[in-house]
Amino acid sequence: MFVFRSLFWKLPVLFFLCAPFCFSGASLARAETARMAFSLEIGEIRHALFSLRGARVALGERGGNLFIEELEFSGRRFRKTSVTCGRLSVAAGNFRCEEGMLRLEKQPPIAFDLARRAEEWQLTLTPRADEVWRLFLQGDGAARLELVNANPALLFALLPSLAEGLAWKPSGLVTGQARYDKARFSADLAIQEGGYAAPDGHYAAEKLDMTLLLGGQKETPGGAWRVKGDLQWRGGQMYSAPLLLKGEGQRVEAAGVISDTGWRLENAALSLPRIGEITARGSGSFAALEDLSLQAPALMLRPFSDSVISPLLASLGKPRLQLEGELAFSAKWQGGELREAAIQPKKAGLTLEDGRVAFRDVSGEVSWQAQKESLGALSVGQFSLGRVEGGAFTLPFVIWPQKSFALRQPVTIPLLDGALVVRHLAAGLAEKAGQESEWEGALGLSITPISLETLTERLELPKMGGALSADLPLIRYERREAALDGSLVIRVFDGYLHCRKLRFIDPLGARPRILADLEARHLDLEQVTRTFSFGQITGFVDADLSALEISNWRPVAFEARVLSSSGSYPRRISQKAVDNVTSLSGGGAMAAMQSSVLRMFSDFGYRRMGLSCRLKNGVCHMRGIEGTDKNDAYTIVEGGGIPALTIMGYRREIDWEELIARLKAATQSSGPVVR
Repeated sequence: MFVFRSLFWKLPVLFFLCAPFCFSGASLARAETARMAFSLEIGEIRHALFSLRGARVALGERGGNLFIEELEFSGRRFRKTSVTCGRLSVAAGNFRCEEGMLRLEKQPPIAFDLARRAEEWQLTLTPRADEVWRLFLQGDGAARLELVNANPALLFALLPSLAEGLAWKPSGLVTGQARYDKARFSADLAIQEGGYAAPDGHYAAEKLDMTLLLGGQKETPGGAWRVKGDLQWRGGQMYSAPLLLKGEGQRVEAAGVISDTGWRLENAALSLPRIGEITARGSGSFAALEDLSLQAPALMLRPFSDSVISPLLASLGKPRLQLEGELAFSAKWQGGELREAAIQPKKAGLTLEDGRVAFRDVSGEVSWQAQKESLGALSVGQFSLGRVEGGAFTLPFVIWPQKSFALRQPVTIPLLDGALVVRHLAAGLAEKAGQESEWEGALGLSITPISLETLTERLELPKMGGALSADLPLIRYERREAALDGSLVIRVFDGYLHCRKLRFIDPLGARPRILADLEARHLDLEQVTRTFSFGQITGFVDADLSALEISNWRPVAFEARVLSSSGSYPRRISQKAVDNVTSLSGGGAMAAMQSSVLRMFSDFGYRRMGLSCRLKNGVCHMRGIEGTDKNDAYTIVEGGGIPALTIMGYRREIDWEELIARLKAATQSSGPVVR
């Protein structure tokens, strides 16, 4: 409204310079008349809106022209400006300049018509054949603007101060009309091929297709304006870092009051196709927000996730998040600060990238208030961790004003034939000076025994006997890292696996890391080799895996050692197991011998076995039983009994991917191919 009003008064001035009243008080240098023609030179004219010097006016029987050496207008100086009227008439207070042409320095010429009749000025600009700007100005200050394919670039050429004050240079074609008088204004505009770009590159738009209906009426003379607007976005796209949004029929309808001191939004509605509607009310000054309330009774989460959440997380380097179902939310700001917020999921679902974590059939309410604690609860119909599925549970919690929450009581979550028991959970946003707020929290849980046979079947792994259990009294999360106090124990193959010093770094990021130390004791090799079809080995082993580092779910570093357990027990190794062990160690002389004499036996005795691997930079640095190294060779299996067999390794360094490929071949076929 205020921009239109400014333009209405400024645009005609540039073309009025050739009118007789503009020369009032000017020094006349020379005047000639002959056959209804004269010329005029002007040294200087100063006006509140413009100033000029070095002007020359020439009038003939049909038209005239004006040349200005230097013109200062709207805060900018133009040099060598000319205005030409193909046909010019002045009579009885009326003025008409037809077939006019305006030429500005470094700008294409602009065709125009200018006329004054009965206290009304009419200015028509036609920068191009299909572009029309038509402005009507009444003596009482009323104005009307009609546009056909109007390009905003014309405003920047005529009003440089507007271009300097508007950093986001808009573009496109505008068609429609706008009206203004002392008591009301209105606009009905259509924008095609619209766009803008911020200097910092954080905001941009292109190919915008929009319509705008705007109207306002002054409540009392000198009082506030009551305003209504309707904006529809049909096509194109907007970039607001880091989001890229597409026009699909979004619509904003709003009504309120604007005064010299501030604004009041009485009602507003944002309609999002396929998603739902968000309504708003609020007020504030032009410098700050005072109060605002938002309401969304029913938002469909899947399209909202596809168009907003997933692109946002991807741009931030976070895992993709897929949402389902419906959500209601509300929020209130007072004094510029958030005071209340609530969400109510209805049959909602959440799936983390690649099905890493999923929650389904989620309902309940979560609310927060700045003045007092709030109680809430979420019920979950089903959840899954990869291929492992759990049953229904409910999370009752309390939320405090300090933007933190905690479970009100322990929760038992069914998991296969056991359960995950969450003993306590507390978390909150930690605010630090000069830094973004980050989540911190603590979790205590335990896992009641889960059958490894059932678990490995769900994970599509070879079936194992035993059970998985855990007692984790404290898991701390801070600085985007989860650290484990306690131990994770898996009872398997008549022995156990013990996980210590477990840490998850950026577990919710796109590339999570895991650090841990593991130890295994008294694993029954007969069960292990039978489970993985490795070939039969009897006996027991201990294993240690220290300084384990997993990045993006792939091991990148560790120190691993496997050694025969102490004690007295049968120790035999089958021919197939010999082949596989030899293959894993890189083959060599032993592989060649196996094709002759050793093939006469189905199994062999051994006294002890041992193998170590230090993984670094994708390479496994191999060692055998301590104290048995001979030059580049190392002992993996030390012979004992009848017939006895010793297996040596001859490659100290083996590519990790190659080693994994050999292990897969050994456990998925009748035997490996030895190279």
